[in-house]
Amino acid sequence: MSAVKLTDTVALFPLHGTILLPGSVLPLHIFESRYRQMVEHVMENDDLLIGIIQPAAQDSNKLCKIGCAGSIEQSQQLPKGNYLIQLHGESRFQIVEELQTDTPYRIAIVEYSSFPNDTENSSLSKDSNLLYQNFRKYSERNKLKIEWEKIEDIPAHYLVNLLSMNLDFSGIEKQTLLESPDLDTRLDDLICLMEMSNPNEVISESSPNFLN
Repeated sequence: MSAVKLTDTVALFPLHGTILLPGSVLPLHIFESRYRQMVEHVMENDDLLIGIIQPAAQDSNKLCKIGCAGSIEQSQQLPKGNYLIQLHGESRFQIVEELQTDTPYRIAIVEYSSFPNDTENSSLSKDSNLLYQNFRKYSERNKLKIEWEKIEDIPAHYLVNLLSMNLDFSGIEKQTLLESPDLDTRLDDLICLMEMSNPNEVISESSPNFLN
């Protein structure tokens, strides 16, 4: 697969409680007319990516400053004109300026310079055993049915992002995971969030201080 060009402009797709991370995939059902147009425009042009970004507050028109640009790697148009797409996370971005356009969806100029390592293959330098241990505890507490044989086959660096995107954290918590400066820090933040989600679990002194 050829490298995707990071574009200076992205079509913004605000989703509360949803993040996309570099190297990960996000399946989406696109049903609103304006976002169907967005998908069609992006598929027809090489100068635009889709930017998954959270509102700064629920039901707010204001957006967070940091999101993640994604390219459409799979798409299927449904009979009524809706789309099923799969986005591949390319790089996080910071909004520089939102443009005034005649498109029904929002477009912004973005910069990627704050995230120079997002386009490289990431790996963990930390011991990933704590990730699996804490995910087991989290799953038991939340009564999640997990196929552990499949989980154990997932590379640890990919599992960090997969859990960060899909576990039942608040929008603010997910934004913290998105903005973690590197994969090792995201692992620390993820473990801390899983520990904090269990009121009976005592957070160890070695756990990262999520509030700092």
